[in-house]
Amino acid sequence: MKLLLLLLMGGLLSGCLITRTPGFYSGYKRLTPAEQTQIQFVPPDSTIPALGDRAIYAVAARSLLQAMHSADTTLVYLWGPRCHSQVCASLQSVQAICHQRGYRLYVVAEYYDMAQISLQPPLQNPLLAVNQRFYQTDYCNKYTQLFSAELRRGAPLPDSTRYARYYLFEGDRFVRAMNMLAAASPQFPSLQPNPLGK
Repeated sequence: MKLLLLLLMGGLLSGCLITRTPGFYSGYKRLTPAEQTQIQFVPPDSTIPALGDRAIYAVAARSLLQAMHSADTTLVYLWGPRCHSQVCASLQSVQAICHQRGYRLYVVAEYYDMAQISLQPPLQNPLLAVNQRFYQTDYCNKYTQLFSAELRRGAPLPDSTRYARYYLFEGDRFVRAMNMLAAASPQFPSLQPNPLGK
């Protein structure tokens, strides 16, 4: 009986530890003061700086939509810094595909993970993050859903792309959402299954 109670308590405590990690929450509160200074909260309806300077701009979807007016075609990638799924592509790969297709790319980090962010190469546009303060929640799933709905201007998504990471726009008009980007390399290639079974 004591063993069962001990196992139950262990399971509950490990669940509490898991939910405090970035990905469940924004991770902002766990950043050091120096890391927090790298995050620039852009007021809603304000423009996003045009050049990347290693700062991360926390934005509302409306600011991102304003930035799209000048671009013909834009791809928005909701990037999970520690995502190991096959739908998560490396930023270099997505940037190369967008360059080849003539798309403008905006990468929006779902949460703050400075260890992974610091490993990324500079992008053509600044790295963005969802402004959790604007959406009044620190819960990643909630503010990501709110950001996505605002970005699409409420356009419904079919169940098959409900959790899409890639959003295509012509000007600032939402065209479609995609779960995967064809020809993109995985973010963590060594963790992908080997097609030869070796």
